[in-house]
Amino acid sequence: MKLQRDWLWDKRISIKKAQAVLRNPEDGHFLSLAGALLSRKNTPKEVFRYYLKPLIFIQNWRQIKRQMRKDNWNDPRIEYWQAIYENLKERPKFKKQAVFKKDLPREAGKESDFCREVADKIKIARKMKGLTQAGIAKRLNISQQVISRIERGRENISLRTLKKILDVLGMRVNFESI
Repeated sequence: MKLQRDWLWDKRISIKKAQAVLRNPEDGHFLSLAGALLSRKNTPKEVFRYYLKPLIFIQNWRQIKRQMRKDNWNDPRIEYWQAIYENLKERPKFKKQAVFKKDLPREAGKESDFCREVADKIKIARKMKGLTQAGIAKRLNISQQVISRIERGRENISLRTLKKILDVLGMRVNFESI
């Protein structure tokens, strides 16, 4: 198969050089090039066969995602690759490896209890309002998968996103005094 430069249209770099950069996460151009690749290619088979090894993708996805957002790549593309990431990291081949500190088993603590409590309250409020995950996602202009991760306590959301969710659900934050 002859590789196309279609995703490198604005980069002054050869395919061979791009492949070398994408094999080395320590390269200063790795994140921007990986972000461009994932934003412009939608075939994981091609991406993982010719450009980016799956393990390198898994290990660096969070930084690549951050770079994609910084470069203003669209959210549906980021959500697509987030789903690919979640699928890959659950495969036995990769699951055996402790890839991230974040993926290691956590001790139950105040932080995780708090996140679980917030997630549970959001889920209960959504159901009480008679909304589906897809329904609330549409109103918030995000994907249903993101809502699912939020309700499972697996998505670290910003305060702005939390505020939007609370507004849609007609909820308020109530802090107890110290």
